[in-house]
Amino acid sequence: MRHQHDIVARWVAREILPHEGRVRTWLARHWRGAIDVDDVMQEAYCRLAGLASVDHIENPLAYFRRTAHAAAIDAVRHGSAKNVVSMTENEWFDVMDDSPGADRALEGVQELGRVNAVLANLSETCRRVIELRRIEGLSQRETAERLGVSENVVENNVVRGIRRVIGLIAEQDGGGGGEGAEKREGVRLGKFRSR
Repeated sequence: MRHQHDIVARWVAREILPHEGRVRTWLARHWRGAIDVDDVMQEAYCRLAGLASVDHIENPLAYFRRTAHAAAIDAVRHGSAKNVVSMTENEWFDVMDDSPGADRALEGVQELGRVNAVLANLSETCRRVIELRRIEGLSQRETAERLGVSENVVENNVVRGIRRVIGLIAEQDGGGGGEGAEKREGVRLGKFRSR
């Protein structure tokens, strides 16, 4: 149990703490002084620290926001909000969870499954480079350090991998893919280079 607690604590420090400023700003903007942001943030951290596992969390920022949002709602419900402000029904709409609807969520899950299936066709190094750069958002240098390769290897694998992904998706969509699709996407590939 202690080992799992340490894993969660390290995960919170690595994946959640960097987003604290963004979530604080989001709370202050959406709750407009109706809550004590410090209290809500402390409660959110307590809830995250109490997790038995973090394996189910795919998007740490979204999970952190939802946790803080739930803590804010509970603070208002239990009357522990420091500066309770009367809000109209329209103002409550701004507080509501702005996550995508069920149809968009399903579409996203299906598209993610499709991309994961395409990524499975790449070499292990190429797949890991794309996951670290594009999904986890690591810099080229951080990706190279984590994988123990040069930054040049990272850049080359991103370009090759994205080309392959675009080609495979174009083939699945009946667009043929191939070199024509890769050339059409050449401009987009520039944004995947060293950041």
